[in-house]
Amino acid sequence: MVIVSWVIGMYSLKSLLYQDLNLSKLDRLEKAKRRWAKVLGNVPKNSQILEAYKSLVKEKKATVNPALEKLLKIRKIRTLSGVAPLAIMMKPFACPGKCVYCPQESGMPKSYLSNEPAAARAKKLNFNPKKQLLARIKQLKAIGHQPEKLQIIVIGGTFSAYPDKYKKEFLKAIFDAANGKVAQNISQAQKWNEKAPHRIVGLSIETRPDWITDREIKLWREYGVTKVQLGVQALDDKILKLIDRGHNVKTVARASEKLRNCGFKICYHLMPNLPGSSPNKDIQIGQKLFNDSRFRPDTLKIYPCVVIPKTTLYEWWQNGQYQPYSDETLIDILVNIKRVVPSYCRIDRLIRDIPNNWIAAGSLKSNLRQMVKTTMASQGLICRCIRCREVKDQASLHGGVRLKILSYSAGLGKEVFLSFEDKNYLYALLRLRLPSQNQNQNQKPLFPVLKQAALIRELQVFGPQLPLSTPEVNYSSNLGKFYSQHQNLGKKLIKQAEVLAKKAGYQKIAVISGVGVRDYYRQLGYNLKNTYMVKKLC
Repeated sequence: MVIVSWVIGMYSLKSLLYQDLNLSKLDRLEKAKRRWAKVLGNVPKNSQILEAYKSLVKEKKATVNPALEKLLKIRKIRTLSGVAPLAIMMKPFACPGKCVYCPQESGMPKSYLSNEPAAARAKKLNFNPKKQLLARIKQLKAIGHQPEKLQIIVIGGTFSAYPDKYKKEFLKAIFDAANGKVAQNISQAQKWNEKAPHRIVGLSIETRPDWITDREIKLWREYGVTKVQLGVQALDDKILKLIDRGHNVKTVARASEKLRNCGFKICYHLMPNLPGSSPNKDIQIGQKLFNDSRFRPDTLKIYPCVVIPKTTLYEWWQNGQYQPYSDETLIDILVNIKRVVPSYCRIDRLIRDIPNNWIAAGSLKSNLRQMVKTTMASQGLICRCIRCREVKDQASLHGGVRLKILSYSAGLGKEVFLSFEDKNYLYALLRLRLPSQNQNQNQKPLFPVLKQAALIRELQVFGPQLPLSTPEVNYSSNLGKFYSQHQNLGKKLIKQAEVLAKKAGYQKIAVISGVGVRDYYRQLGYNLKNTYMVKKLC
């Protein structure tokens, strides 16, 4: 009976929506909702209106209406970077680290707590990767998103320390879930994902710098990994030794070099407020990240240290050996780090979602990022990181968008950051790696296909994610006024990267492509070789 009533309600809502669309009476959505409520008996939810709208579009009784979609979508930020980022957590497993600040809750991967948002979802689903992915896709669809371009973020301790068999099965299950069918092996699952309804365009894992080996890198490419998050914590050997991190600064530099020359996108995790540090030292470490060419990460997650019970750090705090910064001091540090972050780097996070009930000492401010932004604004400062400049839903391609090229050295090679920008926003980017050709000739590359090759490490077009089926659009069209995707920005950046690579003397160009984007590169003359999409520059 409930189902029948719901169907009748949906039909009535669909009819009302159809009528108002034809009469152009949807200039004010809230007013329309009140009008419909008189017929339906209740005010319809945005998700119900969105479902009715999609049905009308599918039946060709309505045209695509970006303005209406924008009004109906809930939590728009989820897909405003052009992809749908989804965190999937691995099961609890022994961690090789002994860090003094790191919690170990029973039944959870080390460093994660059961009431953190992603961790809570994973635990509820018994850490099943397929169930986690399908639940997140269902949730996003319900609030108006079309998660077809998936950026998978695998979390849960040190990925490299898990057994190879489990890692492969875990990632295969993610591909199977995205594909909607079960493959015989991970290779077949990846092949299917090239044309699947939900395509994995990026795959990130978390590990430690001291676990970056040739063998591990080869496995990652077999698995389809495109991004590596490194637990760097601090660029200071004394601090690293005091917190019992288990690696030094040289290890970070060596790991970064290996990853760059295999095309991976690199994210550093940084922890201000650690034992043995100071406000000035934390600011100096933030500067060293970008002043020292051995480092210069593509993205950055800043996790200020907090004191959690049942850790060594908790004991140090109790006996007076450690005292965390005040919020004012921490904000000042973060302001001084953000102000030096270059335009080629994205600050993914400025605080970790640790629930306050776990924090014995340290900042309890969940809106720390907003507080830092407000403080910077009061001082006349702006952050030039990628996240702060992404166009989001402010697309205006007719207004002076230009190609910009920024070059910088990094890890015995040259990085070229190509972007389409206007004076306010970043629309698209491409990271081109030009490895040292002398080094390339003297050393056997880890992947033979990368010999004498320039590397595209990342390509991303920002703005609301458009469905895969959306054709190319012109900026002056109805769609183009609202979206920056599917307007050839990516293709133009690739063409420019090919020109630069050829001019620099490289024989070919290789892309560390997400599995779900391989067909896109095939259309541009690239072919799959040794897990990379490769094109000769003749």
